Amino acid sequence: MAVTKRTRRPNTIKAYVEDGESKYPLEALDFDTAIATFLHNCRVKNLSEYSVKYYDNSLKELVKFLNIVGVERPIDVTEANFKECILAKKESGVKDSTVNTNLKGWRTFFRYLYEAGYLSANPAEHVTLIKAERRIIPAFSKEQIKKLLSTPDLTTFTGYRDYVLLLTLLETGIRISEVERLKITDIIWKERIIKIFGKGRKERYVPFQVTLEKELKKYISVRGPLEHDYLFVNIDNTPMKKRTMQENIQKIGIAANIKGVRVSPHTFRHTFAKFYIMNGGDAFSLQKILGHTTVEMVQTYVSLFGTDIAKQHRKFSPLERLNDIE
Repeated sequence: MAVTKRTRRPNTIKAYVEDGESKYPLEALDFDTAIATFLHNCRVKNLSEYSVKYYDNSLKELVKFLNIVGVERPIDVTEANFKECILAKKESGVKDSTVNTNLKGWRTFFRYLYEAGYLSANPAEHVTLIKAERRIIPAFSKEQIKKLLSTPDLTTFTGYRDYVLLLTLLETGIRISEVERLKITDIIWKERIIKIFGKGRKERYVPFQVTLEKELKKYISVRGPLEHDYLFVNIDNTPMKKRTMQENIQKIGIAANIKGVRVSPHTFRHTFAKFYIMNGGDAFSLQKILGHTTVEMVQTYVSLFGTDIAKQHRKFSPLERLNDIE
């Protein structure tokens, strides 16, 4: 006997019909109101401002695409309209992962409107993430890392600061937004760990070793006592913003003449993961260090870098060992 799938109805009734006339809340009739209500709910739930900004930007994209297909009210959005927006985003030339990043926000938005009773149906209920093509993750080679580390002028404050910044990214694999928030008081010297506040206000501890400890202590001594505890500071002693860090790292890459890979904080994160796995690290501890909520991403690192393919190929090459085959 076939089992009929049941869809749970919203427990709050806000959309109804009275005397033959539809009575809907403003959230069902106006995107600006619906988005404002949703973002307010995000703040009530104490989501980070980073998350709120992500939803805000994502939903602006959604409204733009819906207007193109002639839909101007949340209540009028159908599953077909929703899929048209996904296709339009994909055809705009962005990566599949970017499409899915937006799609996650869009689905969360409509699920909220439905569960809060503003819509009688959820147009995104049966829409899944698109199948993203798997790409090789770019990372630095050892030679490129050495070039990058030898580029900053260590006789200047800004040069030495940027050098220590590169070391921190390479040693810990933390996100640039996490570096921006990093304070001296987050460093637990005795245990050689750094307290990191990651995405979604989640706290984790990331270890570091003797080399970085030495350079961090030297940098903090040069930095000197200030009115705030932020670790990385500008020449005027104000906390560095992540945009400045990104620009400085990009300039270092140009000066080091690095080719074939983007010189960015995120590439340092990939590079950390690559060498962590190649040096024998395990997926579980890598997941904890990087702050990933699932093991899916780190499994990609393991499959790509779990063995040194070039080294293994040199060892077992059929052509090179042709004379050895009996």
